[in-house]
Amino acid sequence: MKKKIVRIIRRCMNSVTVGILGFLIIALVLISTSIYNTRLSEKSADESVHAISEFYLKELGERRSFTIHTRIKQIEENLMHAFEIAKDRRLKNQSELRAFLEEIRELYGYERVAVVDEQKLLYTAHATMSGVSRYSFLSDEITKPRVYTMNLYRAHKQVILVVPLKGMRVGSNTLKIAFIRINLSAILNEIISQTDDTETVSKVYYNNGQNMVKVDEKEEDNILQMLKDSEFVDNHSYTDLNDDFYECKTGFTSYKSGDAINYMYYTPVEGTKWIYAVTIRESSISNNVSSIKDSMLVRNNLQIITIIVVMIIAFTMFILYSRRMEREEKRHLVKLSQTDAMTGIYNRGGGERMISEAIDAKAEGLFILLDADKFKSVNDNYGHDVGDKVIISIADALKSSFRDDDIVMRLGGDEFAVYAPGVCDSDAASHVIRRFFKAIDAIEIPEMENRKICVSLGACFWLVSDPIHFENLYKRADAMLYDSKQVEGNHVEYWKK
Repeated sequence: MKKKIVRIIRRCMNSVTVGILGFLIIALVLISTSIYNTRLSEKSADESVHAISEFYLKELGERRSFTIHTRIKQIEENLMHAFEIAKDRRLKNQSELRAFLEEIRELYGYERVAVVDEQKLLYTAHATMSGVSRYSFLSDEITKPRVYTMNLYRAHKQVILVVPLKGMRVGSNTLKIAFIRINLSAILNEIISQTDDTETVSKVYYNNGQNMVKVDEKEEDNILQMLKDSEFVDNHSYTDLNDDFYECKTGFTSYKSGDAINYMYYTPVEGTKWIYAVTIRESSISNNVSSIKDSMLVRNNLQIITIIVVMIIAFTMFILYSRRMEREEKRHLVKLSQTDAMTGIYNRGGGERMISEAIDAKAEGLFILLDADKFKSVNDNYGHDVGDKVIISIADALKSSFRDDDIVMRLGGDEFAVYAPGVCDSDAASHVIRRFFKAIDAIEIPEMENRKICVSLGACFWLVSDPIHFENLYKRADAMLYDSKQVEGNHVEYWKK
């Protein structure tokens, strides 16, 4: 047993050693990576500008493009929700409809809200008119939400969100669609103000290059026409830019504007034919390369520190787990050394140690020795396999009859012993022994051809008033067991002075 425990301790120490070596190797790799990244980040600013500008503009452009799409989607959901409410209200006439449209406009702050019926009459909060000549989309079949750009080649362009209405009636009229004007310029200004960005220029273009948010007459009308004769750098070309716009693709380009180089990232706005473009001058990137480099270094170092801390925690948990497993293994081995392999109860060594400890603690109780009557004939007539079944059945009867805190052990062969703390008189003892005899009577082993198992018991009490050693207690019970075996059937004899 001691050799087994030594082997376990050595195995755990080997695991700890491997863990420490692994930790040191990973720590060395992380430190080397940190040094390499530090040297890499010390490259000249000129070599880093292009990569950083593309990364920065891509992150900014994707986020803002997605935000524009999200805002329009939110407006669409608000409008659909509002008209679902209108269905429930069952508007009866045009007056109630106009009041409801005004309520929507004030609630959401929309510039204009209108609905169109099956006759293509247009209703707003203040008027009813024919809108076919003004709104060309009224001649389209609208089956899902769509975004239109009206008056595209005029200075004041309008973005219209159109949603279909299903099952919507006002009086005898069936409403087919609803639409609102979207203030794209306000959305774009809000996005830019939220990022506190003063170094980039953000625009929304139609896929033919037309500027959709022109707030100054000096601004270009068409980005593609403006850049047609520009000099593109870093292997970029006007042809690629033009194709990407018309095909609504994402891209990155760089071109000269005077003596300066501009970087532009462009990406389509989902659900539209718009292109969101964000442009920044090379000088702005160059001025910020140092701060970006520093922030990347800080982030890299924080990541390494975090990994090291996590590794230390994991290593500590590994050590604690190894020690816990070592203790559990020791307890398991100790339990195995005290347990009878066949029956699962205490063996002689384990049981006697537990009884001695109980007596040393002055725990008064009942001590019983027992064995099976005529057990040798069972082995002779039915074989040792059946004899083993008898032993196991008696052990099971003991476990079911006595309490979990009682000490039940197998001495060897068909001999067993029990110590029941707290059972200190014959009345209490008779009660538990009757229960045990009843469990013995219930044993049925098919191979024994209805032959019943019988046991003989010798019992005595250990009392504080009669503090004898365990050896003497055992002798008293053994003497009573001898007397008990003189009686046929299940029987118990108690020690009496």
